[in-house]
Amino acid sequence: MTKETLILLLKQYKENKAKLKLKLREKEKLLRKIEQLKDVTISTSSTEINNDIHSKNSISDKVGNSASDNIDKTKEYQEQLDILEQEIIELNDKIEEIDIRLDALKYKEKQILIAYYIDGCTYEDIGNRVYWEFFHQTRSERQIKRMIERSTDKIISLG
Repeated sequence: MTKETLILLLKQYKENKAKLKLKLREKEKLLRKIEQLKDVTISTSSTEINNDIHSKNSISDKVGNSASDNIDKTKEYQEQLDILEQEIIELNDKIEEIDIRLDALKYKEKQILIAYYIDGCTYEDIGNRVYWEFFHQTRSERQIKRMIERSTDKIISLG
């Protein structure tokens, strides 16, 4: 993995997590729609069997048309679901990649990288506010920059 790719994944981490949650919610909605259509199709198909004797009856034609419309909608929803599942897999892979790499770092390194890349803090802000918050000490911008570079190189070298 290149440094640019890693930095991009780190910077998109929060956005990717939010996208994943939205995609998962969208998937649940699609699954519910598909389930509802199956229930309607089952109930209309049993009605269609009973009305088979009256094939000229307009009610029977409406039931038949409704059942075929439901089948078409189900296929459409299933295609959307397949695309959505692929997007979920891709987002999940990106998030897991960063989680695994961050887990390889020491706590201090991890917090500094998260503050810099994910939260968008400046070197000065990290040195004065973030570092103080976690370790009750301050660090210069130069020290924070070196820590970020070393930590970034460390997670790139993981492979």
